[in-house]
Amino acid sequence: MTQTFYQRLHACISASHSPAYRYFEQEYSYAQMYAVMKKINAHLNGCTQKKIVIYGDKEFEVYAAIYSVILSNNIWVPITPGYPWPRLQGMMELLEPDMVLYNTPLPEEFRAYAESHSVALKNINEMAAGEAEAPFTKFDFRKNDSAYIMFTSGSTGVPKGVPMTHENYINFIDNALKIIPFRKGEVFSDYHDFAFDISIFYLFCAPLTGSALSPIKKDEERIFPVAHFQKNKVTVWSSVPSVIARIQKLRPAEVIQNDFHISFICGEPFRLDVLRYCLENLRCEKVYNFYGLTETGVENFYHECSPADLARFDEKGFVPIGQPLLGNEIRLNADGELLISGCQLTPMYLAGREAHRFEVIDGTRWYHTGDIVEKYKGEYFCKGRVDSQVKLSGYRIELMDIEVQVRHFPGVKEAVCLVDDSQSAKLLVCVCEKAADAVIESKAIKAALAKHLPEYMVPKKFFFVQDMPRNTNGKLDRKRIREMYFQGALT
Repeated sequence: MTQTFYQRLHACISASHSPAYRYFEQEYSYAQMYAVMKKINAHLNGCTQKKIVIYGDKEFEVYAAIYSVILSNNIWVPITPGYPWPRLQGMMELLEPDMVLYNTPLPEEFRAYAESHSVALKNINEMAAGEAEAPFTKFDFRKNDSAYIMFTSGSTGVPKGVPMTHENYINFIDNALKIIPFRKGEVFSDYHDFAFDISIFYLFCAPLTGSALSPIKKDEERIFPVAHFQKNKVTVWSSVPSVIARIQKLRPAEVIQNDFHISFICGEPFRLDVLRYCLENLRCEKVYNFYGLTETGVENFYHECSPADLARFDEKGFVPIGQPLLGNEIRLNADGELLISGCQLTPMYLAGREAHRFEVIDGTRWYHTGDIVEKYKGEYFCKGRVDSQVKLSGYRIELMDIEVQVRHFPGVKEAVCLVDDSQSAKLLVCVCEKAADAVIESKAIKAALAKHLPEYMVPKKFFFVQDMPRNTNGKLDRKRIREMYFQGALT
């Protein structure tokens, strides 16, 4: 299966003259992409199973670099430009990369790290402009070899690296191609960062269906993507539901003209009012809700939505995550936590971190998702987290990861983060217990956090108290702190 998959992917890219990349007036074909891929491959020195970081934006050449790394049987590691160096340093020390391909300026600290650790640095644009070429001729892929590594938030303040094998993610792609009625020549939106695993969906489904990718590259497009998907004639929209909720908030009654054929929604709870907006205001022909985790091969459950869901699941207020995808085994423990096993489960975290998340039960290896799941009217619903891990704007975040950094700020004794989901747009909030004589400004603490955390992990609001509520064991009473916030008792 693995060999056949990559032979098919190679054939779809190398033999097609269909559009591969569309960004307003810019359009490139798969023939043009393959020509660039061969040039980049010439610089990979015939190596295989090397960890190759791609530090780049969404220019055409970066897509070619991604496919070059994958088809040369190396390990793709997407890193989003702009992360603070301390966080990047933690990733690099955990990863120990062999090569970095980039098309945007690297932080000086990154260059110094690469030089001191003998990591090759190669400019993607320079490779693409060169003369040397190397075709992709070897397809000796093994299902248990690593295909890519993505980083997720970690409870220790250091990101966790998640290696995924070929078998882990190919099963999801095969499922998606069977379930979703793609047409040849679709235009897939590319809204989120490459380092967010929804990218696996469109990076592989697009070439395998002879379709184009249309990236969002500017902040204004990201904030309000309507003009982008209209002018680029996007037919397959994929995003977290909060992106649709933002459009809904700004254009609540308007029917938005578009070319959507399919909407692939994932990454967050999908509210019924947002589904209604997809069906009635965006006039989506097919809407799917997918659920999954980075550690379990992108997506593990799916539900094909219909207008009947609006009444059927009114009591819940959300779309169900549906049913498990073929190849995924599930079980619920005594606490209602979802455990997942099967061919999509990662072998482990890098360096064997957080091994407790994996458990062998009756000879089968399971992953503790940390999500509480229940069945209702024959469909599975995700009710929330058993710990402090949340999803915000599609990113999975350990709140303790943020709290670790907040506590480093002078004058902060304790910190509790929470997500205010009472509005259409979720809000990350932090409550701090400060020293008696401390004077702390929100602006200052945000600036300090921005040096260590990506923007989506910096709380938007801070509240400062002298004494945090604690339970009889002396532990922080997170439930009471959350109640105080929603009751308006914090100022």
